Amino acid sequence: MEFQKIIVNEDIFYWTWKDADYLPYAWLEKKDLKTLPIPFFIISIHPDCSVGFKSEENDELTNIIQLPDSFDKLNLDNDLRKDLKRVEKKNENIRLVYNEKDALDKSKRWFLEQWEEDKEEFKRRLELWKEKCYTISAYLGDELIAVHIAMKEKDTIYYFGCWWNREYKSLSTPTFLLKKDIEKAIEDGMKYYDLEIGDEPYKKKWGVIEIPTKTYAILTKELAERWNVKNYVKIATTIHNPTRI
Repeated sequence: MEFQKIIVNEDIFYWTWKDADYLPYAWLEKKDLKTLPIPFFIISIHPDCSVGFKSEENDELTNIIQLPDSFDKLNLDNDLRKDLKRVEKKNENIRLVYNEKDALDKSKRWFLEQWEEDKEEFKRRLELWKEKCYTISAYLGDELIAVHIAMKEKDTIYYFGCWWNREYKSLSTPTFLLKKDIEKAIEDGMKYYDLEIGDEPYKKKWGVIEIPTKTYAILTKELAERWNVKNYVKIATTIHNPTRI
């Protein structure tokens, strides 16, 4: 795990996981705790990790779909189940291309139009996602209109999102692609489809398992109070090699 220094202002900084914004869940080992850079603060530690303090924030709950042996057995919200039938019909002319070469490069403008991510940060995101993710491209005729992005790891699929053309909002193609990928995950015998943390309403409609993720912080009392961090390892100062209290 690599770390980066986040500078809040000329007097305040902290260290965190370098790829926290790009990959699902952090994981800390007990053996690493004594050598963490300080002050240190991280959220979204996997619930199964033995290190960390349980988060009390609703937007830091997991959204994990436990996959049955058929799509029809999913515990979906009733409205979503009805919507999916309409979405399927609206996208009947969509052509899917799996792991298309340069899919992320072809669709990145739609992400940047929405988020305006820093150039170096987006470079890092693109580098990691090209290495770790698979894609599903959606074509309407010869026009690319959306790219679904996810990662497979052991028995779980992690959903990273969809980069899509807002001119085709009425088609709800991101939802269509998510449905198709969940269906495939079930066919492939995967156990979980993870929509990652967050309190977005669309995630809750998929019948997700909500488990608190964890945080870990090594802070001075002043920093903890400033950021309203209740559970943390206290240090006396951020200068040089402070003693944990």
